[in-house]
Formats: sequence, structure tokens, C-alpha cells
Amino acid sequence: MPRDRIALEAPAKVNLYLEVGPRRPDGYHPVRSVMQAIELCDLVEVELDRGGRGIEIEVEGDAPAGDDNLCIQAARAYSEWLKKPFGVRIGLKKRIPNAAGLGGGSSDAAAVLRGLQLLSGEDISREELFELAASLGSDVPFFLIGGTALAQGRGEQIFPLVQAPPLPILLANPGIELSTRLVYEKFDEIGGPKPPEGGPAGLIKSLASQDVERIPGLLFNSLQKAAIDLVPEIGQLLEMAKRSDEEAALLCGSGSTVFVMRENEQRVSAENQMKQTAAWLLDTQFRGGGVALLEPR
Repeated sequence: MPRDRIALEAPAKVNLYLEVGPRRPDGYHPVRSVMQAIELCDLVEVELDRGGRGIEIEVEGDAPAGDDNLCIQAARAYSEWLKKPFGVRIGLKKRIPNAAGLGGGSSDAAAVLRGLQLLSGEDISREELFELAASLGSDVPFFLIGGTALAQGRGEQIFPLVQAPPLPILLANPGIELSTRLVYEKFDEIGGPKPPEGGPAGLIKSLASQDVERIPGLLFNSLQKAAIDLVPEIGQLLEMAKRSDEEAALLCGSGSTVFVMRENEQRVSAENQMKQTAAWLLDTQFRGGGVALLEPR
């Protein structure tokens, strides 16, 4: 029986703005977030065996290789939607760290959905694909679009925005994995900073007009206080960024990674300061688009 294979890039993300409301009766928190894809990517290879059965995954790097992996859950969800059992083999090369606030697992799942959509040739609508994505996790739909986007609801309602320019950022991580669940529990306990008046409107306008000088003062994350309470090293990284005369430093999502926006002349100063606490540092930049083909079919 014929087999088809496709390779995709699965980008990471940062939240330039993350406003979190009180927990709803259904257990979720309403959010408003300006999300931005970045050039740091995992590599995902999807092979469809139309005559096979079962889902297999081979992982290179730090990620689960069992049912906990969102790639397997994505393949299973797609197979169940088709109501046509088939074999899927997934190859995953991890470059995005786990539990770091960068959305790596969600992006990998989106890559599997997109790969199976292209390989299967089935007429799945955009709405159905996004519904499948949302069933896997709040961030997964974003990676089907990528670029610069506004997320609402519990994070699954995605609205594309004018693409931000490819601004450089520095990622810094203390080498400590941080559970999203624990961060939200701490947020429920101690709260967070008050959102700016007007919400993300000013940031969205500045990104669209490429008014780079205004962006640092418009970044916001409701979860930053809670994350620092759980992992004080996050606060140390943010303080080190400030000591290097860089104001545009913010927690990525629920952490534990911090991102720093700065001009080239500030690069050495910021990195030298943050090396004292960071387990790893990475220069990258904003990226247009979401999961994307790595090679022709």
C-alpha cells in the first residue's frame, strides 16, 4: 500500500500581551493575548500508511514518547474524525524546551494535524480542523495560523493581526520546568497586576505600524507575578534585563522562559547579565506564519 511522508517546522511562540481573568465555573480562565510566532522550531515528520494500523512516534530530544505526547493525541483525534483507521509514524526532533511557556507541544500537535490534512486528501473544513486543534489544547489553533494573532476565550479563538516586523529577541530560561496548572493555581491564590487601560489595543496598533519604540511599554503578562512566586529565578532574570538598561523583558506565557526585546548594541550587556542565572540563552526573532512545510511533498 502507498505511504506518504511530509516534514514540517513547528515554531515556538511568545505572548506579547497576556491578560487572564478569574477562573470560570467550567474551570477555565478567560484570556486575551497577543501571540507571536518565533523562529525557534521543532521539526516534525509525519508519515501516513494507508494500509497500516496504529500510531508510532520516534523522539529525538526531551519529550515524552508515549500517549502523553500531543503529537500522538493529534494523530488519534484526526483518525477518529476521519472514521478511517490508518497507520501514522511521527518523527519529532525537539528544539523547543518543555514546560517553558513557548508552546512547543502545542505547535508539534498543530504540525501533525496539518501534515495529516495534506497527506490524507480528505475534505476537512477550516472550522473542523480548528475544532480538532482546540480539543487538544488552547494554544494549538494559534499554530495553524501563526505570525501575529489575538487569542480570546480560553485561548482557542484566534484572530490574525497585521504581521509584526521580524524583531530580534533574546530567550533566557533558568533551566526549571514550570507547570501551567501550578502557575494558574498560584494566580488564583495571589492574583496578578492590573491590565493596562485599553487592553492590548495600543500594542496591536504599535505592532501594525511598526512603532518599535512604543512596544516595550505595552508588554503585559498577568501570570508573571505568580510564576516568579513559584520560581524566583524568573524574577532574577527579569531584574538582570533591567540592569542592562533593557525595559522590554517579559515572562513567556506561564513560564519559565523570559524574553527580552532589545537593539543590537544592548545584546552583549543583556546576555552577560543573564548568564549568571540562565541555564540557556538563545537569540531568535519574530516569524511570520505558523507550522510550515520543511520540504516539498
